[in-house]
Amino acid sequence: MWLSRFIRKSVGSRRIINWSEDLSFEAERLPELRGRPIEFGPVRILSTDPPIFLSGIPYDEFLGVARAFGERYGNVRAGFIVYPTWSIEDRRKAMAIRQSFLAHTKRYPRHTIRYICNTPGEARMLEEHGQRAEFLNHKFTVSEHIFRPLPEAAVEFDAIYNARFVAGKRHELAANIESLAYVTYCEPEQIRQQEFKRLWPEIKARCPGHVLLNDLVDDLPVLLSHADVNAALARASTGLLLSEVEGASYAAVEYMLAGLSVVSTPSVGGRDAYFDPEYCIVCDANPRAIRDAVAELKSRNIPKSYIRDKTLRKLEPERQRFLGMVDNLAVELGGQPQSASAWPYGDISGVPWAGWGKHFAEFDRRTGKVPKKKKTLKERISKKSKSVKRKFGFDHIPWADIQLSHLEVQTIIKEIKKKRNCSLLVFGCGNDSVLWEKTNARGTTAFIEDNAHWANVARAQLQRSEVHVVNYESRQADWLHWLDQPDKLKMDLPDEVRSHRWDVILVDGPAGEHGERPGRMKSIYAASGLVAPGGRVFVHDCDRPAEDAFASRYLGSHRLAVEVSGRALLRGYAF
Repeated sequence: MWLSRFIRKSVGSRRIINWSEDLSFEAERLPELRGRPIEFGPVRILSTDPPIFLSGIPYDEFLGVARAFGERYGNVRAGFIVYPTWSIEDRRKAMAIRQSFLAHTKRYPRHTIRYICNTPGEARMLEEHGQRAEFLNHKFTVSEHIFRPLPEAAVEFDAIYNARFVAGKRHELAANIESLAYVTYCEPEQIRQQEFKRLWPEIKARCPGHVLLNDLVDDLPVLLSHADVNAALARASTGLLLSEVEGASYAAVEYMLAGLSVVSTPSVGGRDAYFDPEYCIVCDANPRAIRDAVAELKSRNIPKSYIRDKTLRKLEPERQRFLGMVDNLAVELGGQPQSASAWPYGDISGVPWAGWGKHFAEFDRRTGKVPKKKKTLKERISKKSKSVKRKFGFDHIPWADIQLSHLEVQTIIKEIKKKRNCSLLVFGCGNDSVLWEKTNARGTTAFIEDNAHWANVARAQLQRSEVHVVNYESRQADWLHWLDQPDKLKMDLPDEVRSHRWDVILVDGPAGEHGERPGRMKSIYAASGLVAPGGRVFVHDCDRPAEDAFASRYLGSHRLAVEVSGRALLRGYAF
């Protein structure tokens, strides 16, 4: 057990999502992580020349570290081998991965991304959605140098369970095992600490013979190192895996490399990769079946060295496949193959989790770069927007809170200023609403918004502009199906909007960053019919596939007049 797994396993706190409930992927995040970009995840630096990374998908950051790398280093040649840290065997996730891939590689065409999956089903599903992928369960990264049998250790327990104390780990299934040890950790969030403090005393009261091998401080478990986890495993005969859904599960291979047999319940996510029926039993999810499976494996009395050696023989060809993938990627990026015959990544186990900044600091160190002192967002915005402020007199605008870059804003402002008594229609309210009203002080400005909260915020700040609340009744995930169905794109707009022709239209709403948001299909389609002759339609986030496709189809790629790459991609279409 180690700190990287402390973070990684937080995804295990997610309840099993019933996708028919129409939930967004953010429902899978811890509450503290909702509504903002994921800034951490698992990364291994495989090569610096060319840059190649092995990276997991934290929550719904479907590109792994690639997005953050692009934002920091730009469109340089780089390769990313990306794997799921949690089950992605769901059609909506497959579609979201494909959309993320298309948007990213359009913005960073020199980035090459390959997906490896923990189950054949995950790989098939991605392939069905047009995304190149292959089945290569990433547990081959567990280190046999760290996880190994300890012949001098006495076996004290029939079984051990290495898992967090959360409901999804189903500790109650182990209740009938008399001799059982636990290894665990607890995340820092208060709700997780409360859950441990509730579940562990309940288990101890129900099963007084069960033992927790972590020390406790303030009634919370102390995190164990890799070596300490391996020492704990050496004290048991069998490792347990009892959750219903998870990712690949490092613990499965850690058990087997340490020489333990394995009892598992049926599961989704790929933890059964590298199992062998000789020393692994997948049984029904009830306490009696778990107890009997542990007893059966104990009776087989299979030597720990045998389990370890056979597991290594299963891992070796997968490691060679992976090394071949890395070499092919290096050549594709213009570099040289490493051609390593032995596994070169055994110094650490798994793929370590950390903040993107820490991973990049290590990358800079290895490449010999001396990173410049990073300016704060406020400093960067202040410098970049200074010329815009001077030119248009907007010193009072909170630039740090506006999502468009200074170049994007300046491009739109110039077009508004060209039109005498300009009529401006903006899809989406936000921190920039006041900016557009003041820019168009001599004209008419109106806003279309689907979020009542943002509509009220804008109304409280605006002096004379109308804010119209609408209901889009759409899902961004359906954009591909709607692309050639204009009848589905018609929306009910107020008469004062529908009956007017607008000189400048900005489509920066509604939200469309993932499949459960409304998406901008309808607003782009509406803009095509509302723009005045000689007018201009701007669409933000055209680096995303839905905005790109709908703007090209309904505004016309032949009308593309300007394109600005800022925090996202802004396109302007001339009519």
